[in-house]
Amino acid sequence: MTKETIITDAITYIRELQTNVNNLSEQLLEMEATHGEELETKSEENIDTAEEMANWGIEPEVQVAHIGTSKLWIKIVCQKKRGGFTKLMEAMNVLGFDLNDTSVTASKGALLVTSSVEVVRGGQIDAHQIREILLEIIRGI
Repeated sequence: MTKETIITDAITYIRELQTNVNNLSEQLLEMEATHGEELETKSEENIDTAEEMANWGIEPEVQVAHIGTSKLWIKIVCQKKRGGFTKLMEAMNVLGFDLNDTSVTASKGALLVTSSVEVVRGGQIDAHQIREILLEIIRGI
C-alpha cells in the first residue's frame, strides 16, 4: 500500500464515522423528545387521578382494627400513583407487619388496599398509632 491509498482510506473511514455520529445524534434527539412527551403525559395522569378522586368524593383513609392478639385488619384508600403500592408495602414491612391476606382494587383514581397483617419482629400493636403512621405514609406517596 502506498501512502496515498492509506490516507484516502483513512479519510473515507473518518467520513463514515462522522456520518454515524450524525445519525446517532439525530436518534438521540428524537428519543429525548419522545421521552419528554411521555413525562408530560405521566404528570398529567397523576393530576387526573387526583381530580378523579375529588370528583367522586373519595378521600384518603386508613382504618385499623384488632382481629387477634397480634393480628390486625387494615383498610387503606389512597391516590393511585405509579409505585405507590410498592412504597406502601415496603413501609408496612419496615413497621414489622407480615401480610397474610391482601386485596388491592383500583378504581376512579383511587387505590383500595385491605389486608390482614400479623405483627412480627417487635412491631407496634397500638391501632391508633399504626393508623396515624399509615396516614403519614399515604400522604407522602
